[in-house]
Amino acid sequence: MKLMKHITIALVLCAIPAMAFGQDVSCDDCTHVVSVYMGGGGLIAMADDAEMVTWVATCGSVTRSGELAANDQGVVSTLFTMDNGLACNASGDGNKFQLGPIKDGGWFWMTRDTNSAIGNLVAMDILENDTVEITSAGTDDVAMMDGRGAVLIEQASTGRVGILPNILPQKPAPPGDEACGPRRNPTPPNAYDRQATSNCVLGGGGTKMQLIGPGAYGARATITNGMVYRPHAGTIEVTADLWLDESGSISTATDGLSGPSAASLRLGWFGTEPPNHTNWLIATFSVSVRTGTGRPTVLAEGDAVAGITLTNFGDSALPGIPGEGRALLTIAPDPLYCSATANHTAVVTLNAIPKDGFPQLPPVATGAAAGLGSSAAMSTVAAVAQIDVVCPPASSSANQGQELAPDNPLPVD
Repeated sequence: MKLMKHITIALVLCAIPAMAFGQDVSCDDCTHVVSVYMGGGGLIAMADDAEMVTWVATCGSVTRSGELAANDQGVVSTLFTMDNGLACNASGDGNKFQLGPIKDGGWFWMTRDTNSAIGNLVAMDILENDTVEITSAGTDDVAMMDGRGAVLIEQASTGRVGILPNILPQKPAPPGDEACGPRRNPTPPNAYDRQATSNCVLGGGGTKMQLIGPGAYGARATITNGMVYRPHAGTIEVTADLWLDESGSISTATDGLSGPSAASLRLGWFGTEPPNHTNWLIATFSVSVRTGTGRPTVLAEGDAVAGITLTNFGDSALPGIPGEGRALLTIAPDPLYCSATANHTAVVTLNAIPKDGFPQLPPVATGAAAGLGSSAAMSTVAAVAQIDVVCPPASSSANQGQELAPDNPLPVD
């Protein structure tokens, strides 16, 4: 039976094949092997970004090598014939035909006395994978011969021949179901004083900014809709702090006796420190105020723009872990913006700049890595949020706001 009688293959053998006796010829570019190299046949494959594909054939004690030229579609092919010296009739398990660089998906055929069989070209980097034992037919009429990643099966009485792959597929190792980070101790008092550092998922170092201001009924709440009402009298306060997005990180601090202290590994993780809202990342905040259509005005500490002042707190100004790294916006009445004859909005933009060298893997993302563009002005910024300071209605004690990047604000207690 002629298996390939309906297939036309362009065959190009370039250069005169070199031949060596009794020596091992290496092939640094070879990536695949013919799983069973015995008898005549041929192969066809796609070159892997190469104009020439190298081959090395060993049959018995003779090794030959040469090159195949890829056609306009990147395809390489050759026959195994007596005329070109590539048909292998030697017995033994040392027969081998390897070639490369080629892509996965190449195949070959091998012709025996009365039948042919087709097999895959096997990638050399999986030859060390576990193999499965092919079930025996239980009769001497069926012979089995191990190849490289496959087994040749031939029935003497009928001439039937087949090539069965026997390399087990390797399942990719599944990532951990949970993000790397702090873990709760299972024994009382159930503190978050340990962390997962293996079989877990690392994130991209992303952060999110939390803004808290006046809520309903005199309480304070997370700002969620990008707006805060300017007060009729007195002042209102909006605090800003920076948190990890909790997609997965590992503390690399060394301040504990045997690694990171409990406070270090919890840093930036929402809800891991009682009372809540106290373990934000250490950051400073730059703030600008835009009034009308002009350019924004940078809000320096101690100065007031549109009735808004900024305070960046230090170590001892706020309770919590850590004490530093939080900002306070104080918003007062301003008749130029809100009065019987004025109704103007002040747009406040906050940029969070994390402290240098924060001991975390991956590092806190800033600039382009945080999705904030590649400008020099944003290169040290981890998160951006915006608040519209609007004039109050006749009666209003509600306040809401929203972070610009990333999209998800922290939950409200």
